Amino acid sequence: MNIEKKVQVLPESPGVYLLKDPKGTIIYIGKAKGIRNRVRSYFQRADERDIKTRTLISKIADVDYLVTESEKEALILENNLIKKYKPRYNIKIKDDKNYPCLRLTIKEFFPRLMIVRRIKKDSSLYFGPFPSALAVRNTLKLIYKLFPLRSCKDAKFNNRTRPCINYQMGRCVAPCVGKVDAHTYEEIVKEVRLFLEGKDHELIRILRGKMKEKSDRLDFEGAARIRDQIQSIEKVIEKQHIVSKGFLDQDVIGFHRNGGIGVQTLFVRNGMLMGGRFFSLSHQNWPDEEIISSFINQFYGEGKFIPQEILLPFSIQDHELIEQWLTERKGNRVTLMVPKRGDRLHLVRMAMDNAENGLLSKTRLDTDPENILRELREKLRLNRFPRRIEAFDISDIKGGFAVGSMVVFEGGEPLKSRYRHFRIRSSLGADDYGKMYEILTRRYQRTFQGGALPDLLMVDGGKGQMNVALGVLKELGIDGVDVIGLAKDRVQKGHAQTLERKGERIFLPKRKEPISLRKTSPALHLLQHIRDESHRFAITYHRKLKHKGDFHSLLDEIPGIGRERKKQLLRHYKSVDKIGEASMEELESIPKMNRKAAQQLFSFFHRTA
Repeated sequence: MNIEKKVQVLPESPGVYLLKDPKGTIIYIGKAKGIRNRVRSYFQRADERDIKTRTLISKIADVDYLVTESEKEALILENNLIKKYKPRYNIKIKDDKNYPCLRLTIKEFFPRLMIVRRIKKDSSLYFGPFPSALAVRNTLKLIYKLFPLRSCKDAKFNNRTRPCINYQMGRCVAPCVGKVDAHTYEEIVKEVRLFLEGKDHELIRILRGKMKEKSDRLDFEGAARIRDQIQSIEKVIEKQHIVSKGFLDQDVIGFHRNGGIGVQTLFVRNGMLMGGRFFSLSHQNWPDEEIISSFINQFYGEGKFIPQEILLPFSIQDHELIEQWLTERKGNRVTLMVPKRGDRLHLVRMAMDNAENGLLSKTRLDTDPENILRELREKLRLNRFPRRIEAFDISDIKGGFAVGSMVVFEGGEPLKSRYRHFRIRSSLGADDYGKMYEILTRRYQRTFQGGALPDLLMVDGGKGQMNVALGVLKELGIDGVDVIGLAKDRVQKGHAQTLERKGERIFLPKRKEPISLRKTSPALHLLQHIRDESHRFAITYHRKLKHKGDFHSLLDEIPGIGRERKKQLLRHYKSVDKIGEASMEELESIPKMNRKAAQQLFSFFHRTA
């Protein structure tokens, strides 16, 4: 059945449709109130559509579908299928991680705070999300400093026989060993909750009341502690910038399109701007409304924090449907709003400006080598600006013809005139560290004859290879060169260890664990490009030597036996052994041979020891 006929028999029910190319690969997933009408619309007036849609239509060879009971179910199913199949023509968020939140376990007898990345319906209170792990850790550290809340996990809490050091420092009231009753601890939890909810004035009023009570009872030491606590909270309040008078939880979405697509989210919690996140999206020919609609569907996936309000720059498709879906997910009313005036409009304009600046910054960063190198220095905390980078690799397939390579990049660009090959001389077998030591030593011994030093030395490998490089530089008395190792992540699958290009590990001196850069980082792309170039250069030289070695024979060692004579001899006798068994007369009769060459050849095989 061809595609036109199949479209005519599609159901008119709500559901999800899957468009496939001739190979059966899903290239687009969409939802629809009526599947047949929606799919049929692709083929109506196709010549009037934009290039992106026309390209999609030209590749459709088949269509599949899944019927749902409602549009809302179709919305949820569409989102799940997009995440599973990652179709080429759907909008996809490249960084859809769950942001960290603080979870207050109010149903526990002695509640505690913890950092989590998924929201669960477990009767706990969740605060956030925070724009980064550092931000949430700093907030948690501040709370422990201001309020004597327990920080230990349940396993330690239930088995403790004496107070921990936090009790000695005055940062915990030791509920684990009965140093405080449940009612007093509940008051502390209430204060923490007011602080996290942004109800600072109410919190300070309560604390001042407690301070007066202690003062009236002549507990001046206790009153002084509360006074210091109030002063610390007031300092925190002074640093907070109120952007919304309603003290609501809001997410603000900004949008900008200029050669690419930038989406900026701002997180407002209790009226205070907590930070935000910028996203760069591909497939820019879809309508703006469809892009934002798809963004919201993916951004507020399972386990994500959903605020009371989501402020948008313009109306989107399925506004009411998405609003209903988010409300059910949260368990409370969620409003999608396109503000026209006031504080909300100011926030949207701020998000729009940030989306424009974020897209501009990304474009500049992706195209300006200086910015990429600057990012590389900042992310890896290098001592020097990495203008000149030298990278080394080893190629040693099955232990034969081991070679090394050095590639040089200056200003982010390859400097091929400075590339070098190394034929491994001293290290045999599987001693990769010995091979790396040899080529690095040979390279950097040249600096004593006036050779230039790199700003950054990179080896293909992990901590072991990096330590070899550090040892060579120390042995040669070379200071001031940054050294890193770049290795692919290894994962265990069954009985074999395989490589996956899901991530890269960057090893740094004096750091126990490797670091990772985001997959979209231009700095990471530069390191990968340099590593791949050094690998390519090593492999090319290895293959050249191996090819040359494969065609080497004893005949190459005999004077007077050149390429043409060797070819004629092997064509006639088929092997070197049979050539050695031939007589002088037989050798002389071979084309291209003469008496002198035959004599040298015969003498070579019949010489006496």
